[in-house]
Amino acid sequence: GRQHCESTGTPNKRLAQKILDKRRGEIAEGRFNLPTSNPPTLKKWAEQFLESIAHPSTKRTYDSCIGMLLSFFGDARLSQISAGRIEEFKLSRTRAGTGPATINRNLAVLRQMMKRAARQRMIGRSPFEEVDFLEERSRRRQPYIVSFEEQGKLEAVATPLLRVLVVLLTETGVRVGREALPLKWADVDLAS
Repeated sequence: GRQHCESTGTPNKRLAQKILDKRRGEIAEGRFNLPTSNPPTLKKWAEQFLESIAHPSTKRTYDSCIGMLLSFFGDARLSQISAGRIEEFKLSRTRAGTGPATINRNLAVLRQMMKRAARQRMIGRSPFEEVDFLEERSRRRQPYIVSFEEQGKLEAVATPLLRVLVVLLTETGVRVGREALPLKWADVDLAS
């Protein structure tokens, strides 16, 4: 069989013997599952992981993130992806000029993959127990709040259609690309 080493975490010999006896009982009953001795490569695991993603746009996003991970980690086995290697990945991507939000998205996908691998006993534990994500807030662009005077100046020079958009944005606070521009007149209810 395979050998697995772990500390009992105690200098007390009697307590250590009790812990060892308990572990032997778990092994005998089949309740103690050791990780596989030959975990898959990141590339092979990523292919399996992507197959489990149903939504096409999520799959596309994950595929992009996995491409970045594979370009750094290469043919590494899951057991070779350590907290130290993940920190190197973060540093490498930061030096390449990648923003923290993008790096964090890549790390989130890797964390999901490693968590699933740990649950399926491909690895002993996920290295993300020792990894922190990057701080994003300090690099985010802060919103600019338009004053009533500035709003009036905008409305005075805007075309009628653009004026409607200016009023919508300033009076409701909706985001331009995600909420305001996709709106249709059928979505607007002026009666309520």
